[in-house]
Amino acid sequence: MTRGPQPLMAIRGAHEIACRRGVVQDTATIKASHYDFVLFTTGCTVFVRVKRIRTHISTPHEIATMFWEEILQLRGIPKTAVVSREIWVLSPWKTWQYFQILDDRIVEIRSDGEPALQCEKVPGMG
Repeated sequence: MTRGPQPLMAIRGAHEIACRRGVVQDTATIKASHYDFVLFTTGCTVFVRVKRIRTHISTPHEIATMFWEEILQLRGIPKTAVVSREIWVLSPWKTWQYFQILDDRIVEIRSDGEPALQCEKVPGMG
């Protein structure tokens, strides 16, 4: 079951962002694909699903609730050291958020694919 038409304008915007990371292969011709495009970066192949949201900022938990079906479909793609699965969401305020779909959790990432929050070493703590 689908939840309405594909977010074509959001997908076009996501393509522009993805081109800064690597080479993009559109999957519009593949009818049964569970992702909107494939991004080839140095050392990694990224399967990306683009969605629209109505909130300004979402947490990984909210993304898991809103897009559980898409997450299950993405998790059907085997996760390896050279494969990443991501959901990119666009708010009505043109704010992008990026989430990596791991087997056991969802992690917010930056547009370059790196984790949004880095663990910083606290002085005096080792």
